[in-house]
Amino acid sequence: MHLRAYPLCADCANAGRVVVATEVHHRVALRNGGTHDSDNLLSLCKPCHSVRTARGE
Repeated sequence: MHLRAYPLCADCANAGRVVVATEVHHRVALRNGGTHDSDNLLSLCKPCHSVRTARGE
């Protein structure tokens, strides 16, 4: 549902690129009390999601 509403990678868009998002990132991880609310979700492509995950975001 989130990807339908926000189909482009947010990080790529911030860098001036248009890339289709394929994954949804939780800004605050569920294990840290995050929710599935739209304001906690971010549409990302797989490479950007991998970078954020590796950084512990």
